[in-house]
Amino acid sequence: MEFDKLSSLISGVFLLIYLGLLYLRYRSKNLTSAIYFPNLSQLTSAGSSFRVRLRWVLILIRVLAVVLLLIAFARPKKGLEVIKTSRKGIAIQMVLDRSSSMTEPLSYKGDDLDRLGVVKRVFEEFVLGNGEELKGRINDMIGLISFAGFMEENAPLTLDHQSLVNFAKTITPATKIEDGTMIGDAIYYATLKLISVDDLLKRAGKQEDRYQIKSKVIILLTDGQQTQGGMDPIEAARFAKENHIKLYIIAMVSEDAYVKNQTLLGQFFSMNRRPIDTRLIEEAAKITQGYFAKATSGEKLIEIYQEIDKLEKSDFEERFTTYKEQYQIWIVMALALLLIETGLSQTLFRKIP
Repeated sequence: MEFDKLSSLISGVFLLIYLGLLYLRYRSKNLTSAIYFPNLSQLTSAGSSFRVRLRWVLILIRVLAVVLLLIAFARPKKGLEVIKTSRKGIAIQMVLDRSSSMTEPLSYKGDDLDRLGVVKRVFEEFVLGNGEELKGRINDMIGLISFAGFMEENAPLTLDHQSLVNFAKTITPATKIEDGTMIGDAIYYATLKLISVDDLLKRAGKQEDRYQIKSKVIILLTDGQQTQGGMDPIEAARFAKENHIKLYIIAMVSEDAYVKNQTLLGQFFSMNRRPIDTRLIEEAAKITQGYFAKATSGEKLIEIYQEIDKLEKSDFEERFTTYKEQYQIWIVMALALLLIETGLSQTLFRKIP
């Protein structure tokens, strides 16, 4: 930083001196000067001096100055150092149910939203933090998968959490043709993604033991039961356990037994849908030594995420290469050459008139 200030100061001084010399040169052109000789033969017999023979040096100096300025305009940089920092985090694979039933209402901070809307809003606060209950998962690698009748990878495991949240906002409820709740397939697919993390880190050059992910977690949010067909959630949970992956399942359920409906004829209440049977997904979470919880509102979902925030963390490596601008020194040298060229043209190699 001190060198940058010094080089900028020197550049400014050289520039002022150069501009001053140009001004003096401009003024000198307005002055007429001549030497009278009675006979031109005296000049032709005198020969050329070393000053005349070396005037090409002025052209060379100016060309070199222009070359140095072109190099400066290219903004050369120098990598000073690689800084390694140790980060603690875990690999989390978020799995969100987007079946049509996720359009049913769920309250959150006084607003009546659909379940998927609440899930996406609280997911953003879980990842980025809300400054209150949730502090954010800044050090964790997080991936995003949504599912209904089939799985869709919305974002791979990443530390770019803002992009992750943006991808989550694009998730929409399933249409009739793609509807379903393939919980077992979703667990199996998320497990495969977490298994591949170690290979990805190795290919990235992070092979040291202290940089391996020690904790892998699947957080699955659903409001339904396993659709017929597909993989059994119990088998998928056992596969996750074999690969040391914990499964946290959150069931999104409505607290009220009745649903208020607004029609042209006014408001009326209807029975809420029959409560889902959660025994299968509870058993799946238990197999992996994870846990199961029910979220009846957005506030309850935040409380569950607060528990997840207490998970064990592992180490990550980050590499930063700091760069220093090098164009200042080239500008200083170019201005110095221009200053020398102007000074010589006004002194040693001055022409008359």
